[in-house]
Amino acid sequence: MTIGMDKSIEELLLAKDRRSELRMQRLEKGCITLSFNLNIPGLPKSNESFHAFFKTCLSELQKYLLSHRIVTNKDTIHCETDTAGDFFLAEIIDSDYSAIQIKELCEIFEIEHPLGRLLDVDVVDEKGELVSSGKAKTCFFCNEAPAIYCMRTQAHDYAAMRTKIESEIFKYQASNKRQNICKQLAILATQSLLHEVALAPKPGLVDRFNEGSHTDMDFSTFLNSTAALSISFQKIADFGYCFSGDNLKEALPRLRLIGLEIEDDMFAETHGVNTHKGAIFLLGFSIFVSAYLLSKDSFTNDKFVSLIQDMNGDLVARELGKKLDLGKETHGEACYRRFGKMGQGIRGEIQAGMPCVFKKALPILHEQFDTEEILNDKILNKGLTCALLAIISNNDDSNILYRKGVEVLQKLKDKASSCLLEFKSEKFESTYNDLIAFCEEKRISPGGSADLMAVSYFMYRVNRRLVNHD
Repeated sequence: MTIGMDKSIEELLLAKDRRSELRMQRLEKGCITLSFNLNIPGLPKSNESFHAFFKTCLSELQKYLLSHRIVTNKDTIHCETDTAGDFFLAEIIDSDYSAIQIKELCEIFEIEHPLGRLLDVDVVDEKGELVSSGKAKTCFFCNEAPAIYCMRTQAHDYAAMRTKIESEIFKYQASNKRQNICKQLAILATQSLLHEVALAPKPGLVDRFNEGSHTDMDFSTFLNSTAALSISFQKIADFGYCFSGDNLKEALPRLRLIGLEIEDDMFAETHGVNTHKGAIFLLGFSIFVSAYLLSKDSFTNDKFVSLIQDMNGDLVARELGKKLDLGKETHGEACYRRFGKMGQGIRGEIQAGMPCVFKKALPILHEQFDTEEILNDKILNKGLTCALLAIISNNDDSNILYRKGVEVLQKLKDKASSCLLEFKSEKFESTYNDLIAFCEEKRISPGGSADLMAVSYFMYRVNRRLVNHD
């Protein structure tokens, strides 16, 4: 045995002795103590991967204990990483359980955990006695003999065991990461729709106080619709995160299928009213591409735009440029036939990589929000209003174009631009009210711009929460 190995073993024994001392120090209080560490064969007992796994499992254990009303005294927590690995120790307070019952519950936690054989939760009673169930854990490596037997007889190669352990931990952490990111993307997408409809006042659009230029929908219609969409957002995120193809165009049929299912859910909740069809289209792509890039730890706005363009390179020609039988032309197709490039609508926007989002709205949201610790209602209202005006002033909304023509659309864009110029001046309120009155007079609703604003806020929150870890 080398001198270096002797020293490592000596340090390991000293670390274990110190842990025993820490437990003994709590004896005089006459309370139950609980400790947690990992069963890692060989040295070192901790590294970056093991430490991250330890923190994950510790959080899971604490929630599990709390679910049984077993509370650890925060003032007595000792948590450190030493030669013996990662270690947690704390006193149990105000528990209706005995030490034996707590130990039994901890054993259930270990048994039910996917990697429970790597976890070691010890309970010491009020007298300082280690509570034991008398049951031997099965060896993690061979899954046959008791772990203590394999350890004492050195039945397995340490390097092989550590390789297997690291592989299983990696898979477990990767699965947790996927679930967390997909859940967060669904939450952020839902939030973006809720903040869009709650924004008030808005020109011609439904908000929390007004129906705008609409007679068939109101605030509650949008709330019901958003609730129906939220579940499917996570389905899209899962699909994007797990997509393994090299060509993202291969994902389009599946994305369309999910989109059609979401539309059915929307119409079921709104009794046939189209509240979010455009948002489903835009957010569907945005969630999918975000999840795909986040799964590879390679998210940037530039990469996002590039992938969106690659996926939809011929979208306008493919969906709007084809000839259909007379009488079956959609509004989008009619608009494109009559107005050309100006009539490309939402398809043209996404084919171009959503310039209204990334070149117009997103810079404004960063300017308005980045310095704020908490985005309260007042701050959100101001920033989202500014972003919406930037989008309206640049977006050729095909719905308005189809119903009212070029002149009305251009006047709407000009009025939005004027509001944007006066945003920080005393004239803003009157200028903005004039825009709202114009939309009311013409009975127009820039719904496409509202959808793009929701996507802009979604992309802002993805950058802050999942990329820059706000």
